[in-house]
Amino acid sequence: MELHQLEYVLAVAKYNGFTRAAEEIKTSQSSLSQQISKLENELGVSLFARTTRSVQLTPAGKEFITHARQIMSTINEAQRCISEYASFEKGHLLLGIIPIIGHYRIPNLMASFKKNFPRVTLSLLEDQDDELYGMLRSSKIDAAFVHHAVTDSRLKLYPIVTDQMVVVTSEHHPFAGCKSVALKNLKYENIILPPPSSGHHIDFCNACRSAGFEPNILITCSSVKTILGFVREELGIAVLSSDVAAMDWERGIRTISLTPIIKQNLYLTTLNNANLPPALKVFIKFTLQWIDSHNC
Repeated sequence: MELHQLEYVLAVAKYNGFTRAAEEIKTSQSSLSQQISKLENELGVSLFARTTRSVQLTPAGKEFITHARQIMSTINEAQRCISEYASFEKGHLLLGIIPIIGHYRIPNLMASFKKNFPRVTLSLLEDQDDELYGMLRSSKIDAAFVHHAVTDSRLKLYPIVTDQMVVVTSEHHPFAGCKSVALKNLKYENIILPPPSSGHHIDFCNACRSAGFEPNILITCSSVKTILGFVREELGIAVLSSDVAAMDWERGIRTISLTPIIKQNLYLTTLNNANLPPALKVFIKFTLQWIDSHNC
């Protein structure tokens, strides 16, 4: 049995005749008829009942057609996938990022990816976690770097960075001389946080509720530099990821450990789909290997 014989059978079944089938597959009627007869002899059954006026599938032919369609569909899909891999270097990826992504080593990761795959274009769309998840679910972006982990069977999350939250105060705040501060002791503090739709905000508020209180959030802001400016001016204290706080260290600011530890991880998230674009599959693999080698 050969693939072209399956194509011939499907064409004859489609048109219930040899004339139009031969035209579609661009072969002669005699060649078409010979190939189908050869296949029937090999199978030991007749696939078509032939009369002078029509060609109809036999019961065995109807069964055979079902499998032939599945086989050709699988082959076509395999060819499509391989074709995509052959040309993925010309692909384009639209990645969602949270505003503080630059405080991690993700820009360095993307630069490394571009050096290895210069013909893949990267576009970045900045927003908070909730908005990025919404865009990912509706396929408006290919992947996203987010803080907050969600339980959703439609999504797949890859841990990229493991971090934890810290308290940031002015040098004159009562906490400034402490090595650590208990989460419950933040109950009466004015707190400055990233926006409510950010993963950081969500995770911190959930931790406070688990500790038995609702945090008094004075200001929300997406700019770390602005948050630290408010802290330095003693409007309140901030709770940030330790990597973020460390990179934007300023004079007049103190960073204090928080207990119990509130983990703050960074994830690369995509749709949980085996048919992701080849360029995205390569980006995921490259990212995981790069993170592992750099021990971020």
